[in-house]
Amino acid sequence: MARVQMVVFEMNGTEFAIEAATVHGVIRANRVNIQVVPGTLGNMEGMINWRDTVRYVFNLRKKLKLENQVINDESKIIMVQTNERIVGCLVDEVTDIVVFNSEEIEAAPSFIQEAESKFIIGIGKVEERLIVMLDMDHLLTGAEINGLALENLQNYVPA
Repeated sequence: MARVQMVVFEMNGTEFAIEAATVHGVIRANRVNIQVVPGTLGNMEGMINWRDTVRYVFNLRKKLKLENQVINDESKIIMVQTNERIVGCLVDEVTDIVVFNSEEIEAAPSFIQEAESKFIIGIGKVEERLIVMLDMDHLLTGAEINGLALENLQNYVPA
């Protein structure tokens, strides 16, 4: 019986989860200065100084095409390893850490796996709760992450 530990967060009244092994930390969004980076993707919220390193923050509401919301006291940034980089993911609230047994996970239906939303890897069931399980390497594509390389930001450095 396989078991997987997931960090559960909420957005727009829906619970989502990512594998806990990929999470490097959780930050209160209203306690950091998120600076806008000009000319970047629409779902990038900006950049922060985290543990003396510049890290980029993606707004998962925008990425998942949910209605945008102002950062509030419950908003969090989940620092996650994806596509060989650590980035931040802005979410409404981190709510739980859950260990799922294989029988508590239902595979994502084929129409989701074949669509643009192939980042949904399953549905976790905890009592009456249904939790959408996400694969961060597919949610934030390699192209989005690779676009963060410093050489791609050199246009903003004076010559």
